[in-house]
Amino acid sequence: MYILLALSAVAIVVFYVQNNTGLFRLSNMAEAMGTTNMIDGLLGWAYVLLFASIALVVILSIVNLAGNRKALIRTCLLLVIAVVLVGASFFLASGDPVAVNTSTPPTAGELKLTDTLLILTYILMGGAVVALIWGSIKKLFQH
Repeated sequence: MYILLALSAVAIVVFYVQNNTGLFRLSNMAEAMGTTNMIDGLLGWAYVLLFASIALVVILSIVNLAGNRKALIRTCLLLVIAVVLVGASFFLASGDPVAVNTSTPPTAGELKLTDTLLILTYILMGGAVVALIWGSIKKLFQH
């Protein structure tokens, strides 16, 4: 979490420092938000954070698995569940074009990937809500 926070802080500083056109100064924020550069940058940064968090989870899991057979089995099961969820999200994603005011429309692959990640986010949010409710009910009956 701290690594991702540090990456975000660096990206924010770079975003404002690399500004040689003056478009991204705070006084011009309304104009900057009207361009597609801001949206492209934010989506790009979201992808960077997504892949960095996945890489960190995998690396730290491998480090923690050394010599622990029970944890290895549990991690393999979670990996299979993750692959199934991503696969299901991919097959549910339509990739249909949307009406967006951009100079270069997104490709069908970009639309499919975006839909996949949105559906995966919805599934994980639903799972988090179910886990919260289940944990509360379980705690209620244990005491």
